[in-house]
Amino acid sequence: MDEFSERRRTELKTLHAELPDKLYEQVKTLVEGGWFSNETDVVNEALRRFLESHKPELMEHFLKEDVEWGLHGKG
Repeated sequence: MDEFSERRRTELKTLHAELPDKLYEQVKTLVEGGWFSNETDVVNEALRRFLESHKPELMEHFLKEDVEWGLHGKG
């Protein structure tokens, strides 16, 4: 299944984000250079890569929270 088909099957949420001018200019350059279709695609890819690269740390954090809650009923 391609990305477009996957996106159509996924419920989407809207997120408002404020970016520093320099970061926005970099996003705009990527879109204008043809690397991405639009700014949303740049942000989606950046978030996906961030979450994927930090998956082990995030999983450890959430597991610790679950254990704490299980032992003491609080986080």
